[in-house]
Amino acid sequence: MIPQRAAEFAFDPALVQLNHASFGAPTRAALDRLAREHARLERDTALRLGDGLADDLAPVRRLVAGLLGAAEAQVALVANATEASGALATSLPLDAGDAVALLDVEYESVLRAWRERCTRTGARLAVLPTAVPATEDSLLAAFERLPAGTRYVVVSAVTSSTALRVPVREVVRLAGAQGAAVLIDAAHVVGHEPPDVATCGALAAFGSLHKWLPAPRSSGFLWLAPSLVDVVRPAAVALRYDEDLAARFAWRGTWDPAPALGLPEAAREWRAWDQAGDLRHAAALADAATGELEAVGWRPTGAVALRPARLRAFVVPAPLDRLRAAAEASGLRLWSGVAPDGRTLARLATHVWTDESDVARAVSLARSIGDSGR
Repeated sequence: MIPQRAAEFAFDPALVQLNHASFGAPTRAALDRLAREHARLERDTALRLGDGLADDLAPVRRLVAGLLGAAEAQVALVANATEASGALATSLPLDAGDAVALLDVEYESVLRAWRERCTRTGARLAVLPTAVPATEDSLLAAFERLPAGTRYVVVSAVTSSTALRVPVREVVRLAGAQGAAVLIDAAHVVGHEPPDVATCGALAAFGSLHKWLPAPRSSGFLWLAPSLVDVVRPAAVALRYDEDLAARFAWRGTWDPAPALGLPEAAREWRAWDQAGDLRHAAALADAATGELEAVGWRPTGAVALRPARLRAFVVPAPLDRLRAAAEASGLRLWSGVAPDGRTLARLATHVWTDESDVARAVSLARSIGDSGR
């Protein structure tokens, strides 16, 4: 790790941190701000969690709308991407005979939410197969002939387990030509990739903000096209369920707004990293890691055009249990799991603290697994 940057985070120095994409990584300064914010809330909960809450959240909502390039009236603050996904899955019109289409590499909680809704309504869930490693042509081929009656296509701007940057504008075009609207899972966008959710023609987009911004967990957003602003409600029926978009999600039951209230400072930290070139350096390390891991037998899950800036995934030629045991023994934190066809996947994320020695540890892990499998 880069010492001066790693010192800004509360990491165990014995570990190599290559998995902040799963849960985020707040800075020590962000954690200190969180403690101060909690203290402020606790001094007057009747005001800060009551009538004063909307005023406190208003500048945060403006900030998030700005990060998305969206109109403030179309943005709601939520706890995380899963909450926003659930709101869409329980609110959008869906009838028997309709279909909802998703790639088989979509995030499992999103798949489950729509599977449950389809079961309740008599609609069909169409899970579209994804060839991995993917090319742009093979990825888009899944959307060229949607099942009859497809009403919604739910797609990640950056897929989670397979780290594929999906060309969402082309998906919107293909789906629209077949009468379907697109909902975008943008959990890995803000703070990582240029946001293209409010202007690409999608019907809605949602995501977490604590994954790629240095913010305490958890916080997220829900963006809605104008036609949905009065339609989508939180999955939980709460006090202001029938009020405007901002109010109905600000008052969805008692919750902890402190992480969201820290987002303006987190955005300032993130912008400072960007201006200093730290994020570009992290992206260069992701490219270097990809090349070195590919050279020892790990296959990138997507062609170059589909690779996000600082998130990379690989098909690993070894059993999952061997990969996990070796990663644990070496103190290397990366995400691992299985592809829909059962092959082992590994995913790593680079950040401002990542340096060449971290990449070398990952490559050493890959070599050791290859050697043990011979």
